[in-house]
Amino acid sequence: MKLEIKAPIMKTSQALLLASTALFVVGCGGIFKGKAASEAAVTRFHQLYDEGQSDSIWKEAHPKFRSSSTKATFDASMKENLRKLGKVKSSTTNGLQVKSVNFKTTVIMTRKTVFERGEGAETFTFEMDGGKAVLCGYKIQSTKFKETELVET
Repeated sequence: MKLEIKAPIMKTSQALLLASTALFVVGCGGIFKGKAASEAAVTRFHQLYDEGQSDSIWKEAHPKFRSSSTKATFDASMKENLRKLGKVKSSTTNGLQVKSVNFKTTVIMTRKTVFERGEGAETFTFEMDGGKAVLCGYKIQSTKFKETELVET
C-alpha cells in the first residue's frame, strides 16, 4: 500500500513561498518609498540651504531634530557652512539604510556633496511620516572645517 501525502505538503510549501514573497515585496516597497522621499527631502534641504533659509529647514524638521539643538546654534552652523563651503553644486547618494521597527521607518542617507568651495560628506537621518521624509538628523564633514554636527539621532 502506498501513502500519498505530497499534495498537502506541496500546498503548504507553495503558501509559505507566496507569503514570503509578499512580505519581501511589501518590505522592498518601504525601501523604495523611503529612498525616493529622502532624496526629495535632501533636494529641498539643499534648496533652502542655498537660499539661506535655515528658518524653513528648522520649521519643517522633526521635533526630535529641534529638541536636540537650539535654533540659534543651528542657524549659526548653517551660516558658517554656507560661508565656508558655498552653495551646493551637486550631490550624489553613496549610502542608504532603511529600517522599520514598530511601524516606524527610519532612513539614513549619506551623500557626497560638491559645494562651490569644497566637498562634504553629508549624513541625513529621516523618519517617514506617511509618504514624506522628515528630517531628524544632519551631519556634515568637510576638510573646510573639523566637523559640524548639527543634530545626530
